[in-house]
Amino acid sequence: DQPHAVPRIVLLDNAAIHKGEAMEKRRWHWARQGLHLYYLPPYSPELNRIEILWKHAKYFWRRFVAMNGTALLDEIRSLMQGFGTEFTVNFS
Repeated sequence: DQPHAVPRIVLLDNAAIHKGEAMEKRRWHWARQGLHLYYLPPYSPELNRIEILWKHAKYFWRRFVAMNGTALLDEIRSLMQGFGTEFTVNFS
């Protein structure tokens, strides 16, 4: 494992999978190699339009619970193509 000549930076949200003891151990190992992890500041998802959009996509328009692979990709494409016509959100 050789360090990179140019530092690498990865921005992470505060999801539980991005935190914890195992992640912290790896974080220091990666930092020695030039890979640095930074956490985005907490925010209010109810004020972020993309969070509102994904909430509608996940809980109201489609159910992704049993999807993976190609089926999931096809479903996401369908949502994105239909957004604004077939699928709408009132942000007011």
